Amino acid sequence: MMTTWGENLDPNNVLQEYPRPQLVRDSYLNLNGTWDYAFTAATQSSAPAQWEGPILVPFSPEAPLSGVNRALQPDEVLWYRRTFSLPGGFQQDRVLLHFGAVDQDCRVWVNGTQVGGHQGGYLPFTLDITDTLTSGDNELIVRVRDVTDQSWRSRGKQSLKPGGIWYTAQSGIWQTVWLESVPSTWIDQLVLTPDLEAGAVDITIRTATASAETAEVVIVAEATEVARAQIQANTPTRISLGSEVRLWSPENPFLYDVHVTLGADQVTSYVGMRSFGMKRDANGRTRLLLNGEPYLHAGLLDQGYWPDGLYTAPSDEALIFDIQTAKDLGFTMLRKHIKIEPLRWYHHCDRLGMLVWQDMVNGGRTYNPAIITTPVFTGLRLDDSRHRLFGRQDTAGREEFLQELDDTIELLRSVPSIAVWVPFNEGWGQFDARETADRVRELDPSRLIDHASGWHDQFAGDMVSRHIYFRRYRLSEADAHDPRAAVLSEYGGYSYRVPGHVWTNKEFGYRKFNEQTAYELAYLDLQNTEIGPAIDDGLAAFVHTQLSDVEQETNGLITYDRKVIKVDTDKVLASNKRLQDRLARAVGENVAAFQVEEREITEPIPLTRPDGRLNPHAVGWTRNTLINTDHIGKGKVGRGRNKRWEYWAVTTPKHIIALVASDIDYAGVNEIWVFDRSTGEEIGYNAISPLGKGVSLPGTLEAGPSRVKVGKISISIDEEPAGTRLRATGPRLDIDILAELPAGHERLGVVVPWTDRLFQYTVKDVARPATGTVKIDEVIHEIPAGDSWATLDHGRGRWPHRVHWNWGAGSGHSNGHVVGVQVGGKWTNGTGSVENSLLIDGRLHKISEELVWDYDTNNWLDTWRVSGARVDLTFTPFHVKESQMDLKVLSTSGHQCFGHWNGTMTDDSGTPVQIINVLGWAEDVRQQW
Repeated sequence: MMTTWGENLDPNNVLQEYPRPQLVRDSYLNLNGTWDYAFTAATQSSAPAQWEGPILVPFSPEAPLSGVNRALQPDEVLWYRRTFSLPGGFQQDRVLLHFGAVDQDCRVWVNGTQVGGHQGGYLPFTLDITDTLTSGDNELIVRVRDVTDQSWRSRGKQSLKPGGIWYTAQSGIWQTVWLESVPSTWIDQLVLTPDLEAGAVDITIRTATASAETAEVVIVAEATEVARAQIQANTPTRISLGSEVRLWSPENPFLYDVHVTLGADQVTSYVGMRSFGMKRDANGRTRLLLNGEPYLHAGLLDQGYWPDGLYTAPSDEALIFDIQTAKDLGFTMLRKHIKIEPLRWYHHCDRLGMLVWQDMVNGGRTYNPAIITTPVFTGLRLDDSRHRLFGRQDTAGREEFLQELDDTIELLRSVPSIAVWVPFNEGWGQFDARETADRVRELDPSRLIDHASGWHDQFAGDMVSRHIYFRRYRLSEADAHDPRAAVLSEYGGYSYRVPGHVWTNKEFGYRKFNEQTAYELAYLDLQNTEIGPAIDDGLAAFVHTQLSDVEQETNGLITYDRKVIKVDTDKVLASNKRLQDRLARAVGENVAAFQVEEREITEPIPLTRPDGRLNPHAVGWTRNTLINTDHIGKGKVGRGRNKRWEYWAVTTPKHIIALVASDIDYAGVNEIWVFDRSTGEEIGYNAISPLGKGVSLPGTLEAGPSRVKVGKISISIDEEPAGTRLRATGPRLDIDILAELPAGHERLGVVVPWTDRLFQYTVKDVARPATGTVKIDEVIHEIPAGDSWATLDHGRGRWPHRVHWNWGAGSGHSNGHVVGVQVGGKWTNGTGSVENSLLIDGRLHKISEELVWDYDTNNWLDTWRVSGARVDLTFTPFHVKESQMDLKVLSTSGHQCFGHWNGTMTDDSGTPVQIINVLGWAEDVRQQW
């Protein structure tokens, strides 16, 4: 499998970009390209006499792009050789040889002289080779040994026996090799730490040798100098940026340029002014802050693997593609998982605007499944000072990990985009995490810490961090009230294999889908029904698994070869925008309604496929009853959990009347209810029948009568030439009403897709003129024509186990027109469908917005407000109908408030329409089906 960049790779022009954007010097000689290689026994300490062939550096021998396609074994060493000559005028006082990373341990010779080496496969190192150089060709030899997972050494997700979440082992040189020349006193590192409160940058110029020389620092914003200072090398110094500091964020990733001159040495860098923190909101939930304001870390797990280059991206454009794709999908964060990337990757995150959670690279002996797997199902938490349990009994291994942790922070501490350090993941080689978190805090107090991502929480760091894959995620009360921020640092893992774009015939994922539509709907449903409510309750960050497929893991939003994005970019972008809005609302900010794009369906179409799944071509809205729902409950995946109902409500000057006829597969739930507006008396009868006994409903709206005969109540709903006849009887009630259907009267039909197996077709038919009678205790009350209105809520579909909705409707005369108000929310959020419309004299005006509902759940009779770009309504209740039922499998908690709507709604031409004292209702309902 190859990426497009791998297919177009020029072996003579491999990864030529300057490898260290955080410290740029005008001296650069790239050594990537064709080298010689050879494998020998690990016992061999001298270079081989014969070389086996060419290898393309910096691709590991296991990577297809290397041209070798052979794995380095623990009992072998890999040798590299190449020659180079220095261009005229290149050499100043010293020549430095840089390796971005070599996996795992190496020794280096120049012209036969050993110049140094390095231990550990993930960090860069530099060797001064000045004294070994000649004026002509110079020979460079590198010896590499990599034991991968056969010891306690750090190895990330590499395995000699890859499968599932463990990937192909790779070895050798896997980042750019390059030379630069420097003066005798040179700048080795710039430490740049922003301080927003002070409006300043703390800067330390570190030199390779002890020096107290004075350097000049110039800070520039878009070619305009904002600060200039003379500072002493190796001494922390604060430089003010003036009164108008420009902030860095994913939405506006502004970077200041930094120019430093120290004697004969000149370098450039950059700094982003941002801060990270935590704070409790008004509800006592801890939120993550960016620049002092609540900010949603909406993230993807990013493994940094490539099918053709393994650890090494085939080009700089490939690195950019991953980051930009995540941004285009609306994500604000990438969790760099168990890998340290080349410095260019962090630079692209800085300049494009992408927060980074940086994992440390794990090590330790072979992992005990009871430690790293059992917590998935049991929530097991162990004390990680028991080193042997966690495979950390080797003192040398623990010491090496801590040294690499220190070095990683030193390497990346000035990267603006890094927001969080993650020392341990899922118990892999975990030890003393509380002490480790304290160590990280001392090294870098400016960032946050997720000390034990997933499980084995040691109650340290800044986050209570969960991984949830095999059950529905609901933010627990304990996590919501933890003083640390509640984060869902891994979840999802849904698998969809795109034909022609898979690494192997094997498939690994936590839930598998055979179709793109089903995969996309399931992902969007997960975000809407689990992540959204958790954000309302206090979730501060989430990390979905994952950005791209990796080998057997086909659970990425994009394929391993980066050629197919498996989801609709606009839909995922919209989903993430909704989640950001939910955080804003949760912390008390005013948020506008969210616009959605909906398709009008104008021809008859079936709701389901023959197997019972949703027909994706039925998703949209209609002005009339065009959706055929006869196949609901049929097909191999269509049985069970199907919901069918007819809800009619009639408002009159004296009464409000409601009828419910429903069959939810395992029960019929039916009701007759009458409210006397003058006396406040409610007369109601509920009748529940097992398995829907006594209930008969047509497959499709108006395709036949509806009948209920359960206990003491009966309901009949029949279509007549003039409209719909509603009849019902109960012990004190006898109802006979005609809901007229005027010529040309339009009705809103909407198909709401949660997944391909969970979906709803609803018809909201408002402002139907009503006439007839209601007899109460043998007293007949007329339903006065012209002042009485009927509304239908018709439903057919397969629902989630739990659902929460708002619905509001109203009908009547307003400003010389017959108007019908139809608004809804919550249950449709994130699906791309909404049930909002305005009916004017029988003509439907569709409103494609997720409206904002504002009401007080502690005082249902207080004024409600429903708003959006085309809706500005207030609702003033005069009566609340409460419903509470708990049959374990079936439960309901509802508050339906009756009252009057006032305000404006905008029609399709953009003209505001006055809604004046229109009678109707607004409700908040939570149901478990």
